[in-house]
Amino acid sequence: MRINKYIILSLLIIGCQKDDLDEVVLLPCECELIVEIQTPSEDLCDTNYSNLASGVNKNTSHFQPMNRPFVDYAEALNIDLPQYSPFVLWTQFGNFNGNNEPDYIIAAAGGTSWETTEPGELIVVIDGVVSYSIPNIQTFTRKISIYDINSDGIDDVVLFGAGPEFGDPWPGDENVVIYMSPGGYELVEVGNISGFHHSGAVGVLSGNTPSILELDMHAFQKRPDGFVKILTYQSDNNWVEEDTNIPTHHIARSGQSEFYDFDGDGVLDIILGGHEWEESWMSNSLGPVQWRNHILRGLGGGQFDVDNPILLPIIPNWGVITDFDIYDIDRDGSVEIIITRTTGIDGIDASMPNDNIYYDGYMVQILKGNANSWNEWKRLEQPEIMTTGNLHHPWFKSIVYDVNGDCMLDIVPESDKLNAQSFTNFNAIRGLYYEQQQNGEFEIKYKQ
Repeated sequence: MRINKYIILSLLIIGCQKDDLDEVVLLPCECELIVEIQTPSEDLCDTNYSNLASGVNKNTSHFQPMNRPFVDYAEALNIDLPQYSPFVLWTQFGNFNGNNEPDYIIAAAGGTSWETTEPGELIVVIDGVVSYSIPNIQTFTRKISIYDINSDGIDDVVLFGAGPEFGDPWPGDENVVIYMSPGGYELVEVGNISGFHHSGAVGVLSGNTPSILELDMHAFQKRPDGFVKILTYQSDNNWVEEDTNIPTHHIARSGQSEFYDFDGDGVLDIILGGHEWEESWMSNSLGPVQWRNHILRGLGGGQFDVDNPILLPIIPNWGVITDFDIYDIDRDGSVEIIITRTTGIDGIDASMPNDNIYYDGYMVQILKGNANSWNEWKRLEQPEIMTTGNLHHPWFKSIVYDVNGDCMLDIVPESDKLNAQSFTNFNAIRGLYYEQQQNGEFEIKYKQ
């Protein structure tokens, strides 16, 4: 940001003139001189991302101060990404050696089909160097969360797995924790139930110990009278499994989730969403399905106010939710909810890609509100070039980051393929971000 500082100098100027008797007289004249001092236009801010959350909101996997945009993960692995293939690089940043510098982990999906049963690899990059290549015991990782589970000052990794997409019901995966340490890692399978864990979240729900919320979108088929599970940490090889009071039917369309204390009562709430449309089968479901994006107020101890969901605004035809972020993006003292969307409507054809029907394009919806009511504040549309062709891509997420060093937070679309130079379909939009302006608007920009 260019900051102009003005200094007003009062000067006493002595002038000379002759009087009526033709004698020289000194006449004082006071005037002001305005001097403009212009500071450099860049590199004024070094944003401390640890300050973007406080209190109990730092005790969640949503709190990620190490996030960095525009990383070409495929290049880091020395691979080319295929076009519109189910091969996916899932990624997340963390601090894996305790030096407070950004590291990251990549979960590379194996096989060549959504129906793959071939596990992929987990690649850990520390201080810019590929440090570990770990066989992934999950068939298909769907989300990576970061949290210092054992409180040793080093981030650990939670892998939420969905498994292969075939069978009735789909076989699923168990969830996995990787405990990181300066000398290595330990990989542990947690929980006792394989499931279609499309998402999940980590946070301190009671006391000082973290819990993992497991969101199995298909659990209502296997456990129609059951409830969403949480795993509470006891030791590295001991997690206690308990039920929440969220019925399995409730989350049948919840493919995204994050813990956050929206009402400021010191208890974590949860935001849920995924497929934002109603389907005919829901009217005959054994239990109510909440297909709207919504917040459940936390009651403590893994219990939530399920009967009074706080419903969030809909955007028709843009119903696939791929990310939730909660930040005070405009620095007005209140947080906004940032919802990343791609296209999605009822009645989709499973054969993808389909232009403008499913997973085609990118949109950000920003909500303002309070604990019990949220309204749309801004809608960030995709660049025009993305509307003229099929840019099918399932897994956009958004990173909140000050790209241009102007002290204002911008929004950066992220994905393995958008970031990869080798994925040529995205050449025209690579480096895309939404730059926040002084007036609170966002402009489309491209980082060179």
